[in-house]
Amino acid sequence: MKLCLICNFQTAGEQDICPRDGSSMVTVGDDPLLGMVVEGRYKIQSVIGQGSAGTVYRAVQELIGREVAVKVLHDYLVSDDEFIKRFKQEAKASSRLNHPNIITIYDFGVIPQGGGRPYIAMDLLNGTPLSDVITEVNHIDPVDGVPIFTQVCGAFGEAHRQGVVHRDIKPENIVLVERGGVKNFPIVVDFGIARLIQDESEQARITRTGTVCGSPTYMSPEQCTSSKVDHRSDIYSLGIVIYETLTGEVPFQHEELVRVMAMHLSDSPRPINEVRPDLHFPDALIAIVQKTLLKNPNDRFQSMEELSGALEECLKEPETKTTQHVTQTVHKDIAPGPLAQDEALHQHRKESREMIPNRPPSTRDLAVNALEDLQTRSTSGNFQDQVQAYRESQKHADSTSAKPVSQTSFNAGRGKGGGGGGVAIARFLPAAIAVLVIGGIGAFAVTSGKLNGLLGSAKSSSETSEVKADDPDKLFKAGKYAQVVTAWRPLKAKGSLSADQTDKYFTACLNVGKQYFKDKKYSDASNILKEIPGKSSQGKDAKDLLKKIKRAQR
Repeated sequence: MKLCLICNFQTAGEQDICPRDGSSMVTVGDDPLLGMVVEGRYKIQSVIGQGSAGTVYRAVQELIGREVAVKVLHDYLVSDDEFIKRFKQEAKASSRLNHPNIITIYDFGVIPQGGGRPYIAMDLLNGTPLSDVITEVNHIDPVDGVPIFTQVCGAFGEAHRQGVVHRDIKPENIVLVERGGVKNFPIVVDFGIARLIQDESEQARITRTGTVCGSPTYMSPEQCTSSKVDHRSDIYSLGIVIYETLTGEVPFQHEELVRVMAMHLSDSPRPINEVRPDLHFPDALIAIVQKTLLKNPNDRFQSMEELSGALEECLKEPETKTTQHVTQTVHKDIAPGPLAQDEALHQHRKESREMIPNRPPSTRDLAVNALEDLQTRSTSGNFQDQVQAYRESQKHADSTSAKPVSQTSFNAGRGKGGGGGGVAIARFLPAAIAVLVIGGIGAFAVTSGKLNGLLGSAKSSSETSEVKADDPDKLFKAGKYAQVVTAWRPLKAKGSLSADQTDKYFTACLNVGKQYFKDKKYSDASNILKEIPGKSSQGKDAKDLLKKIKRAQR
């Protein structure tokens, strides 16, 4: 069997060059399932991807010649009853859903020759996860993004009407494909930890109270407290995805898992126009995003249909119209209600308008993009007490000096690894880069002098209080790239750099990113590499380095 070390593509064929990325393939031990015909129907051809829960294979349904993806649980998990139940749950949750924006499940069964390993046969997607798009372009304009969001709302609205709450909404689980000539057509995947409302008693046994399910960056407050969740939890999580898609940043990020969860419970997210003052957002869209992220489920949109309708209308708002911003109120006691049974939840879904994006999506084979890291989810433990302890500690000590409640570290933001599996402990950005503020004065702050620390001793305040545009040229020649970035970033944001200076700025960003990567500061490296546009002369190197960061974080 041949394996590509770059993209993990595996095949039983004899080709020496990977058909995906052109890299050389190496010979590895044979996978016993390759070449096998599963239950006389699906012939396994090659490996698409792997995770701690299982492997996704490319296969052909021999009777009709249809290409499918076959997801197979790892053999060493066959004896784990909880994994088997979750695997069956995914098939059951997905199979009851019939919607153009939800991945299609064809079959579920057990492979007798594979030691009784269960499998799911599903649609084979040729597309790009939204997470990869954000990594590549940093953010998506509202004109292109809103049509994606409204279609996704339609998918989750159908799931909710069928009594299914996804509970793990994140960019990795939204794949953009081309359907019927329409590009950037979103497909929702991975219902591995979806909750079936009708199967409450069984669900209680599978996802026990006190076990955190989902990815902390995108969790709702009620998920963080292990409270009973309903469809409004998905609305909160989708709000974070919308926030990140529009700005390139997530609203809550920290090195400590418990602190991120505490932020979901207590902190108000900065409005998207404050996070990205260099971008234009309709006032109505700003208010919509804020409303999705309210702490109390009763204060959010009450259905995906309601959210979709608001999104469709927001781009129609005249520029002169001012929409009152949502005032966010933090509620200490979060008690989400049961799945709503009102008419709003069952009203006819508004048709999602077609979108013709400016950016053609890249294509690569994937079934569900990221296999859910079920093993991490099942062992993540009860964080409710830790979260509460952290929140209490903040009443008595400054957060910057308080001892971390948990030593569990992870990365956030778009440099957090493409898989995004499970509880996503390795998916959150450390709070290294504070924020770049664009207005009358541009400023760039780093914690603990991390960026300037690459250059040795820092300049005195009198030397750095005002940096002339010519000084960074000398710094660039001296190889002091971090200081170049610090000095030129405000000017770059204002469009005050010449073409030559802009090229040097991107070169400096690339070199700082390389240094961060060398120091294993992967999230810091991802942050600064995202500033480099793909069309620049440094774009390819930046993109390659981002791929290396993803592999290093897995």
